[in-house]
Amino acid sequence: MATQAQRRLSTRTRLLEAATACLVESGYTELTTTAVAKRAGLSQGALFRYFPSKQALLGATAEHLFGTLRSLYEVRFGAAMRKRAVTLVGALELLAEVLQDPRYLAALELHTAARTDLVLRESLDPVVHRHAEDLRRLARALPIERSVTGRISLDDAVDLATLALQGAAVHRLAVRDTTAFDRAVGALTRLALPVSPALPAPVPPVARRSSARPKPVRRAKGSR
Repeated sequence: MATQAQRRLSTRTRLLEAATACLVESGYTELTTTAVAKRAGLSQGALFRYFPSKQALLGATAEHLFGTLRSLYEVRFGAAMRKRAVTLVGALELLAEVLQDPRYLAALELHTAARTDLVLRESLDPVVHRHAEDLRRLARALPIERSVTGRISLDDAVDLATLALQGAAVHRLAVRDTTAFDRAVGALTRLALPVSPALPAPVPPVARRSSARPKPVRRAKGSR
């Protein structure tokens, strides 16, 4: 029989899953506590016992979303590690796949909404920072090829890739342009490839000077 703590956790998870589904399907502007409670099969009063405001619900939903996506990334990365050696390029390609998940695109709506919603921004700020540090931690722990060592740190490489792909994902939300995201992934992949040391340019052969004296030119008889 479930304990009270387990029941509370189960109800909280139901609300977060319902909020995630509403965010993915209808977007930030259409998300209401009424819709979330109805989808979870609970009353609004029950919802507010767990989350005192809509902003608190959204902040918890973002944390739930990022945690789900991080787990998805870890599972896919673990599967890749069992099949082949993991490289930085492979890690980047897996990250790009996760960042195209509809749940991540829904989370990006909260990023943009936080520009004018200061309460939401305060709720999101620690969540976003923890998510970024989680990605860095995963990169440090995995046996990936440090092909960028000597140029930029691994942490900087993770931040660069994540922020660049976030920007490309936001761009795609606005214009439905998948080519920009694909180009960004391709460019980052090329940057992550190991750089071979440049070979010195071949030196043109120097013409050898003959030490023999030129033979005198014989003139025909009668010529001047």
